[in-house]
Amino acid sequence: MRKTILLIALVAVVVSLALSCGRNAERYTKSGNEYLKKGQLDKAIDQYQKAVKADPDNPEAENTLGTALSMRGEFVPAIEHFKRAVALRAVFIEARYNLGRALTETGDLPGALGEYQKIIQIDSTYSLAYLSAGGVLARLGQPERSVEAYKRALSFDPSLIQAYMNLAAVYVGMKNYGEAVKILAEARARNPQSADIPSMAGRIAILQRDLPTAISLLEEANKLNPQNLVTKNDLGTALMLAGRKEEAIRQWEDVLAMNPDPTLEQAVKQNLARAAAQ
Repeated sequence: MRKTILLIALVAVVVSLALSCGRNAERYTKSGNEYLKKGQLDKAIDQYQKAVKADPDNPEAENTLGTALSMRGEFVPAIEHFKRAVALRAVFIEARYNLGRALTETGDLPGALGEYQKIIQIDSTYSLAYLSAGGVLARLGQPERSVEAYKRALSFDPSLIQAYMNLAAVYVGMKNYGEAVKILAEARARNPQSADIPSMAGRIAILQRDLPTAISLLEEANKLNPQNLVTKNDLGTALMLAGRKEEAIRQWEDVLAMNPDPTLEQAVKQNLARAAAQ
């Protein structure tokens, strides 16, 4: 009888300690979230680290800390926390997805693909896993499998515009411009206010040397987003190829006046130099 009472008391102590750890982890996580809302990432991470220390068996705390570290660009330690999260809960899809993204950032493409495949085994309708797998497969030089992954993503979420864009880009890399144009047309029907879709379609039209279509699409994209300097540069290229030199020069001069990044600035200056030489 006495042993039974002692055992019950011991269990009660263990349960009490576990509940206390859980409450402390929850409190630190809540505090970290408040810091994150204020844009104080370092303080948020400090609180998330305390949450993990308070409750080492909490997969949500591990995932939250890993996510915050990823936001700071610290992918290697983030990976360790994501791995602990999925070790604690094998079907934790969010943590596996975050792990895949972090592995991609560190260049471990096979490892990332493996995580996305595990997610699909858990939930075969998880569109973001197919989307991310498509990107990894494209980088691994497997365009056919990448196409299939993007199509699967769209079959489960037809509103996933990024999947249309990425799929079109893979088709362009395969020089299958017809399929790329068709995919972008589907994307435009889904999101007619997107400037990125006609911008990409315009670049494809340049490759096809369909300059009237290219100019029309790129002018539309420019109206939708006048701050997109890549679109303005592409529009200048289409105008130049169409023999509209002065209009092309104005587009490129506008780009330079808007302070582009160094790579684009160099490309635009080269375009202007070629225009001046003609």
